[in-house]
Amino acid sequence: MSAGTVILFEGGRIPDSLAYRAAKLGVEACPNVEFLDFPATRVMMAPMSMVAMGLRNGFSGFIEYRPSDQMCPLNADLVQAVENGGLCLSASTESLLYNDPAHKFCEAVLARFPKLDVMRVELAVAEACGNAVIHGNLGLASDLRHSLAGLAEFNDRIAARVADPTMAARRVRLTAWPMGESVEIRVSDDGDGYDLDAELAKPVDVVAKSGRGLGLIRKVSAAVRGLDGGRTLCMRFDPTD
Repeated sequence: MSAGTVILFEGGRIPDSLAYRAAKLGVEACPNVEFLDFPATRVMMAPMSMVAMGLRNGFSGFIEYRPSDQMCPLNADLVQAVENGGLCLSASTESLLYNDPAHKFCEAVLARFPKLDVMRVELAVAEACGNAVIHGNLGLASDLRHSLAGLAEFNDRIAARVADPTMAARRVRLTAWPMGESVEIRVSDDGDGYDLDAELAKPVDVVAKSGRGLGLIRKVSAAVRGLDGGRTLCMRFDPTD
């Protein structure tokens, strides 16, 4: 068994797409055997019901496995993050809406990096994931949420788009990257992207009718930047005294 990064797959025979993708990324994919003990960075790929196990017990990350998905969810950024001593989570839009795996990711980050402020990390990750799902993967604007009637229509639109298997399968990837005593958490989506640099150049306004989530993130993070045409939001957190 390799001493590098190993993807432990829970779900029977390893799919050809996973074996191929793992080989391309220089990692190993093998069936998940709980009692297997070897010196490697371990990431679990399994159904969402096992997310808690995949973010503790010596694992460095969890990748949701959905047999119906057309594409292998293993991603180079996920591998690079764990190989740099960090953590990763990859989950479908549907699961993020209805199962809240991002909370488990925050717990794992705070357990590994206990000097971070719990409230700041959890608030920023929740807001970033909400933006990635709603605005990124589902392509919805926030303007309808300014009235009660609009909110009802907004929720109907969410339900309609999640009912589309292609949109439901879009991913949000969370990675934690150690930076000395600080940690950078990145939240990436599969949407069309947007001019995040222009948004970050605006003054922070947490009471604005739109863009409040990004304003809150900027308030609680030490630094914020964008990558990949606005599809990735990077948030740095410094240790507290």
